[in-house]
Amino acid sequence: MSPAEIVAASREMMGFVLMLSTPFLLAAVIASLAIGIFQAATRMNDLTLSFVPRFFAVLLMLFLVATWAGARMTAYLERAAMATAGIGR
Repeated sequence: MSPAEIVAASREMMGFVLMLSTPFLLAAVIASLAIGIFQAATRMNDLTLSFVPRFFAVLLMLFLVATWAGARMTAYLERAAMATAGIGR
């Protein structure tokens, strides 16, 4: 493999990881923002109040996005396997 191909494969992998992690990070950020506003409005500072809703928001996102993420991962692994098989030839 040439250095350009390695850089292209690395860039594709980084973009893929970013694409897969974005829904989960977005759910955590939105839940954190909502809880932060609630805590500021009520002056209630409890560690579990900030952790538990964020945890459930990420779990809900996992439930909603699992089939999409699985299909994307399968397609990426198939492409990677085909590219790997083509290296030895």
